[in-house]
Amino acid sequence: MGQSMGNFRKMSNSEVGVDPISKWRSVICLLVLFGVYVLNQANRQVLPVLIPAGVRCYYNGTNECDLHTNPTLVTPNKEMVFPYKAEIQNDGICDPEDCIEFTNAQQGVLTGPAVTIVYTVVGIPISRFADTRSRVIPLVFGLAVWIGMVCLTAFAETYWMLLLAQLIIGIGEATCNPAAFALIADYFKTTNRAKALSLYYFAVYLGGSLGYALGAVNVVLCWRWTFLIIAIAGGVMLFLVIAVLREPHSDETGVPYKSDSYYTVKETIQELVSCKPYVILCVAASIRNISGYALGAWLATFYAKHFDQSSQEYGLRIALIVLTGGGLSCVIGGFCADRFSVDRRAAKALIISISQFLAAPCIIATLLVPTTQVSYGLLFVAYLTAETWLGPAAAIIQDLFSPNLRAQASAVYIALMTLLGGGLGPILVPGILELKPEWGECDKGVGYALAIIVPTCYFIAAVLFLIVGYLMKDVPVVLSDETIYLTYDTSEREGDTASEKSWYGSRRVSEDHTTDGHISEAL
Repeated sequence: MGQSMGNFRKMSNSEVGVDPISKWRSVICLLVLFGVYVLNQANRQVLPVLIPAGVRCYYNGTNECDLHTNPTLVTPNKEMVFPYKAEIQNDGICDPEDCIEFTNAQQGVLTGPAVTIVYTVVGIPISRFADTRSRVIPLVFGLAVWIGMVCLTAFAETYWMLLLAQLIIGIGEATCNPAAFALIADYFKTTNRAKALSLYYFAVYLGGSLGYALGAVNVVLCWRWTFLIIAIAGGVMLFLVIAVLREPHSDETGVPYKSDSYYTVKETIQELVSCKPYVILCVAASIRNISGYALGAWLATFYAKHFDQSSQEYGLRIALIVLTGGGLSCVIGGFCADRFSVDRRAAKALIISISQFLAAPCIIATLLVPTTQVSYGLLFVAYLTAETWLGPAAAIIQDLFSPNLRAQASAVYIALMTLLGGGLGPILVPGILELKPEWGECDKGVGYALAIIVPTCYFIAAVLFLIVGYLMKDVPVVLSDETIYLTYDTSEREGDTASEKSWYGSRRVSEDHTTDGHISEAL
């Protein structure tokens, strides 16, 4: 083992993923990144929640329910009705006429493609900057842009102002995950990465629940003030990012951790496309994300229209379900992935696949049962089983590529799943409603549309994640310096038995090293 080390460039501890940065420092940086992501998710979710609670004006052509159930909302010319239960939900804080006019199709664009188009276009070049120069600078820039656009949302008077704000918000969100993934991969050892990334992804559920909860406080705050509060919180996080986040250092001299060599654009594309598990993983995550974006954009409308609930009623309940069910599922998924990948390299993908198969019937029942309380209970079970996938999937990517390719690999992965998921998920619902006009009346058919889209995506994604696990067994592992370090370090401390077969996260390595940087696997 000691002799084989001579074939490879000597690396510092930071370059092999065991940076001398203290554990407390790593945790603090993780918490700051977590806070930024919480705000991203809260802002993304609060708009769909507030749309049926006061942001959107409803017309007699798009909301026949209000005409039949509350004739007092009709203006003398019988052309316009104010927001659904507006006089109750706004509680006099917002003028009932302080709403913005748009259709179901425009709502789908606003809550989906508006963010994902810019997110996809901007994310990849930003990730290359993160891999070759700095991860912190894009975060600062993106967060500043994001704060400005959240403020614009608060002061929007037309649909086109809302749309512009959401488009540019995509720039801010695009800077977050690729840089955060790469920083977390440097801050934490390989055997802890799935847990660290799952804890980071817990922000999806904390932020989502916060978005629903902010919709519930619409009874005491005008929806415009809700966005201003989010922007103020973003200013606090911007200060923390500037004050706390630093590039990991290779030693006490303060030299930032960066590899001496980088992939060209052509080499990057070749590396990504040639990795079959990565390609299938991107497709699987994209299809899985369609269901997530569809639920995020239309779940509030489903409970508002189908069960005739106010934002206070559905906001608090969904917030609690997303936080407890989704958050617990995410954390459990990360811990299980790290635990079982010690013995099976494909465990991360298999755990994701099993959870999606289990979640599909739960979400169907959630959307079709006639009882409100039963629906909420099943929604909790659906989130508890479905949301294991984010952390382990991100960890697979970090395991597949070397440090100077991780941010770009993550950015392409995020861009693809966001473009397909965010672009299609929210607009598929109004598309299905158009095909079935009787479902579109009063938006009562939103549940049927979701019951078609969401479980179908769960099933397809589950099959693709199974394929990812199968392919991971046969793909040769590129011997990164991190792998060498961990194997070499283990063999010295545990003797010949350990050196014959040791683990690199989800990768098993042996002494059969070759000088071209590859190893054979003992599977």
